[in-house]
Amino acid sequence: MDKISVVIPVYYNADVLKETHATLQRVLGEHSARFDYEIIFVDDGSKDESYRVMKEISANDPRAKLVKLSKNHGAYVAILSGMNFATGDAVVFLAADLQDPPELIPQMYDEWVLGNRRDLVLCVRQSRSDPFLSKLFSAGFYKIFRALVLPEYPKTGFDLCMINKQQAKILVDMDEKNSHLTVQIIWLGFGRRFLNYHRRERKHGKSRWSFFKRLKLAFDTFFGFSARPLRIASFIGMLTWVPAVLLALYIILRKIILDAPLFGFPALIAAIFVTGGLILLSIGIVGEYLWRNFDATRKRPTFIVEETKNI
Repeated sequence: MDKISVVIPVYYNADVLKETHATLQRVLGEHSARFDYEIIFVDDGSKDESYRVMKEISANDPRAKLVKLSKNHGAYVAILSGMNFATGDAVVFLAADLQDPPELIPQMYDEWVLGNRRDLVLCVRQSRSDPFLSKLFSAGFYKIFRALVLPEYPKTGFDLCMINKQQAKILVDMDEKNSHLTVQIIWLGFGRRFLNYHRRERKHGKSRWSFFKRLKLAFDTFFGFSARPLRIASFIGMLTWVPAVLLALYIILRKIILDAPLFGFPALIAAIFVTGGLILLSIGIVGEYLWRNFDATRKRPTFIVEETKNI
């Protein structure tokens, strides 16, 4: 019998954890004749009562395993740490807030079996009950990302998927910092099977997915999987340099031939600001790549586990 490991990153989710656990018990328990399961909760440095609630759950359910990280590392790193302890033949990662329906897991298992347990099973967001700005940011990001980096990435993105234990081990062994887990999954290059679903409205608590966290993820995605930002910076530099040279030649010839006065002080200041801004932009892009190389060469662990239960 196959075993499914459900990895759940937890960050300020104390008010919904018992409902999430009960839902998973009900949904997965209905298919106990088809597959076994385990639930791995990963406390990603929560400062609320999340870990206390998780310990209550694990005390009454031996299938509920706990991993407590020493600090907040981010959802994708928390998922990696959970996969490190997964013992299932298939691994699923699920949001703790129930926006992604656990009822999809049996359907994902069916698709996974049809794909000879090798294909990636991706649940693609067909629609979502999120705030307007979140949907706008997400749509713009995925459109640019598909155009510049990874055209085969799903148009509306995905957060829920099923992979086998060998693929999970590859992701853990990559040990990449400042990366994007779902993009890594597509990068693996295995066959893909898709399920469409509606992402539910958040019912409990508030999202901790801040603007700056979204921005960091966008940077990690572009700078971690493509050299195009560097090429774009070089191209912008060339576009700026060519008109600047032509303008300089025009000013010199105009002065020599017509004895015309040089352009005024405002034009000079504007030129300095434009070229200076482009230089700083290019330096910033190069710096992003250099930082990622530096962070990787320090060999610091991607995550630090403080405590485990039922493992």
